[in-house]
Amino acid sequence: MTTQEFSDAFDTLVSSYRRFKDFDNKEILDSIEFNEYEKSYFLTKAQDELVIALYNGRNVSGESFESTEELRRYLSNLVKEARLQPITNTSGLVIGIGSNSKFFTLPQDLWYITYEAVDIDGARCSALSPMDVYPVTQDDYNKTKRNPFRGANDRRALRLDLSDGVIEIVCKYIVKDYYVRYLRKPKPIVLVNMPNNLTIDGVGKKSECELHEALHQRILKRAVTEALQSKITNNNDNK
Repeated sequence: MTTQEFSDAFDTLVSSYRRFKDFDNKEILDSIEFNEYEKSYFLTKAQDELVIALYNGRNVSGESFESTEELRRYLSNLVKEARLQPITNTSGLVIGIGSNSKFFTLPQDLWYITYEAVDIDGARCSALSPMDVYPVTQDDYNKTKRNPFRGANDRRALRLDLSDGVIEIVCKYIVKDYYVRYLRKPKPIVLVNMPNNLTIDGVGKKSECELHEALHQRILKRAVTEALQSKITNNNDNK
């Protein structure tokens, strides 16, 4: 759907709820209307929630991203990749856990990592490169760092997440670069150019939904349901 179609369909669905009285507070429904900013907010919120549900499998089918061809197609245009170079620690505050630790700054639009690997420096290590990377918590690392099967070894490097989008890669060998494939956050659905410096997730210009067309009705229905529930709750709180 285009932004205009989203806006019109939003109004139509709200009207249908008024007609069929699906909510408990029937008298409130008749007075509820939404402006373009409100519609954009709830559509974007519903879109983000749907992407998260499709990624982690918390949806009706219980299937997660890449488990089926259908889900891969739904989110394929959100997949990006990057090859990153190590950053120099200039603050002096971060000390590598491993003797060969390297630090990297993740892309700003990264939402969920779907695959990651590192290239190993040195001709003798070429057979090991690229090496898969596995995320671990600080606590898990402390428990497994000396375990030859679960710690950093000839077949795996470890990732620890730090603050401000910085990660530490712990590896048995010298890491040359870090490759990451990831799902980026979708752009917000902004129905019109917003007045008075209003923005949705920092975007104030009209922005079309970039998700697969098959998801648009699901986004719309979820957005309208949450928008109505929000209005009814606010009305009840103000009584």
